[in-house]
Amino acid sequence: MARMVIVGSGVVGQATGKGFSKKGHSVRYVDVNPQTIAKLRNAGLSAGTIDEVVWDNVDVVLLTVSTPSVNGKIVLDHIEAAARQVGAGLAKTDHYVVVVVRSTVPPTTTEERITPILERASGKDAGIDFGVAMNPEFLRQTNSEQDFARPWITVVGSNDSRTLHILHDIYRPFGALIVECTPTEAEMIKYVNNIFNAVKISYFNEVHDICQKLGIDSNLVGATVARSAESMWNPLYGTRGGVPYGGACLPKDTAAFMSWVRERGWDHLILEATIETNHRLEARVPAVASPDKIDEMLEKVHAREEAAQNVFPTAGVFGGGTAPGILDGEHISGNGKKAPIENN
Repeated sequence: MARMVIVGSGVVGQATGKGFSKKGHSVRYVDVNPQTIAKLRNAGLSAGTIDEVVWDNVDVVLLTVSTPSVNGKIVLDHIEAAARQVGAGLAKTDHYVVVVVRSTVPPTTTEERITPILERASGKDAGIDFGVAMNPEFLRQTNSEQDFARPWITVVGSNDSRTLHILHDIYRPFGALIVECTPTEAEMIKYVNNIFNAVKISYFNEVHDICQKLGIDSNLVGATVARSAESMWNPLYGTRGGVPYGGACLPKDTAAFMSWVRERGWDHLILEATIETNHRLEARVPAVASPDKIDEMLEKVHAREEAAQNVFPTAGVFGGGTAPGILDGEHISGNGKKAPIENN
């Protein structure tokens, strides 16, 4: 069993620590708030400040520190301060400790900001003397402990196999799908997860507004589409990026409905942005008739752009788009490589 330190004992930290404790791991909570520490101790849990940690008795550190937003910009001061303190602790032991970022942070943060802080503070090298990983949480605030105990997916991002192996072993007993990737991919997964949820809510709010103007039941429309649209019942539909949507229906129907809405003086901002995004991608990449043609088309586009680069060295490359993804029994494929997945 692993000896764990939870740095940041809020909702995520406590759900994480309690979940691991139930699996037999030794968990100690660390916080800067004396009231939080006292509350945890009164509940019979091991808690204190980071200065009280005995680093020779630590296998895994999980950073679950708050990363608030101020004026729309994320504040990383708290997690960076925690990383400096953890790095100072790593300097006190020869033991291989895995440091796991569970806080929500923008892509590249773990590799470009947290890891260098840990290395400078410890005087050691990540991947050799200690491990670093990004392990995003997918916990609902009102059901955090239950969600941790029964996860639907676990994402572990690290660049060294030893760290991946350690985290794989501690998460395997929870029985969820385990996705192994890089730290930046893990960070991106968390943001895309939340943003997609927000976009979906906003889209159906716009649908609701149009339905109200028509005097029809938006709940009936939404609930039925949840069962009729392939993107609802096929979870990988549209997740393979790189080509625009095409075919006989989507371009025609999106344009026609947008025109119909405008004729009435109404707004449909998400549809408008969707059409514009597709048009921009179409200027560089042709649509394909079916998902099995995606790889062939992308290879042609890459070859064309490589040829253009030889003539015009500043030519750009394409990105983004929508097309079905592919899932087999062992991997999720994407962008020319495969991310290992284990079904438990």
